[in-house]
Amino acid sequence: MSREYDEDNRPSWRDIDKKRDRSSHVSHDQKGEHKKPGADRWNTGRYKQALDKLFKGEKGTIEHEKLHKKIHKSYGSTAFAETARKYVDKYGPPDDVSTLLLVLDSKDVPLMVIVMEKLQLVYPKASDREKEDIRRKLSILALTDRSADVKERASEIVEEIKSRG
Repeated sequence: MSREYDEDNRPSWRDIDKKRDRSSHVSHDQKGEHKKPGADRWNTGRYKQALDKLFKGEKGTIEHEKLHKKIHKSYGSTAFAETARKYVDKYGPPDDVSTLLLVLDSKDVPLMVIVMEKLQLVYPKASDREKEDIRRKLSILALTDRSADVKERASEIVEEIKSRG
């Protein structure tokens, strides 16, 4: 009987283990660790944020974020014009349309001209709602501002925007 058993074509334990390792029913994790479903996505988001900050340069720093928020918080107060001027002097005009439109209320003529030129550059990439806000704000400035420089530049930009379509 032992002869029959030895001559049988049964696979060796080594072959059985190899087949088991290739099976789709067996986990291929090493050490039996199980990953949480959202862990990789969360880390990927963190890496993306870090890279975005890196490529923004100075505008990716915590100081920039604080000063940017301070513009929005100080809107309507006496410190608003000074805060907006400090931001533009340090980082240049803001990149987002909402902050640019706020800075137009600073009544600081050189600052307003800088911001209007930035709005002119940002206009083609703005959303439809932002484009409408830019047109309205500049039209109002062209009609009502005290400074002739601001009125003239605002009307020039409005005409250019209208000619683009």
